[in-house]
Amino acid sequence: MDKVHLQNNVFSYFNRLGDEIDWKRLSTPIEVHLTAKSEYLFQQGESAERLYFLHSGLVRYVSVSGEGKEFTQTFAKGPRIIGSTRSMVTRSPVLFGIQALEDSIITSYDWGEFYQQMRRDNAFLECYSHFLEEIFILKEERENTFVKDSAERRYLDFCVAFPDLKERIPQQYIASYIGITPVALSRIRQKLKLKNRL
Repeated sequence: MDKVHLQNNVFSYFNRLGDEIDWKRLSTPIEVHLTAKSEYLFQQGESAERLYFLHSGLVRYVSVSGEGKEFTQTFAKGPRIIGSTRSMVTRSPVLFGIQALEDSIITSYDWGEFYQQMRRDNAFLECYSHFLEEIFILKEERENTFVKDSAERRYLDFCVAFPDLKERIPQQYIASYIGITPVALSRIRQKLKLKNRL
């Protein structure tokens, strides 16, 4: 695996968010994680104090209740940053796990070292600010849909946000993502087929 090529992918991702960043400041080493389908990058309760980048593949963020019930928080497809901002910043255990739904190539940096080396670069700070804005907007919209929208509407929104996933991943993951049971999801899908909407 060519680490230089993978590192350049990370740089290109950040650069799309703003001005050109001076990556010569960065000397912390990159680590490569080849995460096979069904494997976890990390699990709920573990330490995840790294900045992770998903180059290719598909993952889900999954949290587990005290009773053992799984809840899919979101899905992520490469290329994009993944991980736990809370764990990176506070060095506390993660509140969710990240599981590969397909074989995935992921790289990471120690966040403390990465940030100390890059925080004096205004272009990097601007790009990181834009990235955080994207996360907060998506989070706000997802919370809003759980308050206002029906399960059918949430499923339709899922199909718009992830158009290639509805037949690609297990239905129970989709059901837990929109907050219903797999049986209820099956009913919604059947209803929508009769309406010729999907």
